[in-house]
Amino acid sequence: MNRDSDIMKAILLKLLFEADPAAGSPSGDDRLSFVTPAPWPDSLEPDDVLAQSHGADPNAVFDPGDHPVVYTHFEALVKRRLSQEIAQHPPLFPWEQGLQDYPDQLRSDADIASIWLNHLRTLDIPTDFPEEVLVDLFGQCQRVARHTRQLGRQLVEAVESFFPDQSQTLAYVAGVVAQPNTRSATQAAIESVDYTTASTQQQITLTMLAARSIFEALCLTVSPLMPSITRHWNTPSGPLSVTVARLNETLLEVRADLPEPGSMTLTGLTDILHRDRSTPGELLLQITHPHPQTTYTLEVNLGEAATPLRFQVVVEA
Repeated sequence: MNRDSDIMKAILLKLLFEADPAAGSPSGDDRLSFVTPAPWPDSLEPDDVLAQSHGADPNAVFDPGDHPVVYTHFEALVKRRLSQEIAQHPPLFPWEQGLQDYPDQLRSDADIASIWLNHLRTLDIPTDFPEEVLVDLFGQCQRVARHTRQLGRQLVEAVESFFPDQSQTLAYVAGVVAQPNTRSATQAAIESVDYTTASTQQQITLTMLAARSIFEALCLTVSPLMPSITRHWNTPSGPLSVTVARLNETLLEVRADLPEPGSMTLTGLTDILHRDRSTPGELLLQITHPHPQTTYTLEVNLGEAATPLRFQVVVEA
């Protein structure tokens, strides 16, 4: 019976690890712990099946070239049993708690980020700026802003991945773009430069000018001279507004008006505050005794956007 056992084992391995196109692809992993051996019909015992294909002797040896009745019958029996078990108890991915529907097509990074990028076109960014570059630049600016407040350094770190081996040019251009009067002096010039045909230095300049505008849009600074500041961000669902107000020396308030369901999280040195809502409307966070000269990170999520909009909230003494 050793060869019979080997044949049965081979059939099972084939069924377990070779997908059946007719049954569809299960949404789960390779765990099949729920599968139990299929019971043989009451009217047909395993030895009887062997006996049918080999006469009265169930211990007959199969010829390698034969395709015995037991092979076909056992394969059909196990397939039917597995199909029933999978239909009743579909396997799950390790992170799934239950069955769920998935979209036919996954959203690309550009689709995910476009909820925020719609507003970027209203900033001082060249009109012909490539969309894919703007997507990457926006993500880089959000990452860099969390680690440094020095504008020149921010500009270099935000664009250096686009222009490898250009450290000297990056440092030089960043020193120019970081100057307070750069915008008025270069506004007319950037409109006449085509990014796709520009030289490397021109592209670095255009990219840093775009990065500077993004950094400014993502920074909310309050001080005794300017105790309140509001940013409006256009989205496909409507305008998002975020207001940071220093009500007094001991109370900082952050208020967001969401155009759709979402959440808001404010993170500081020791403070983490979070609010969310299932309908459009207002969210409010308050920090008592805010730390002066401290940068807080404010994350706003809308709907199913995988990438939050990250503001840097700066409290000046």
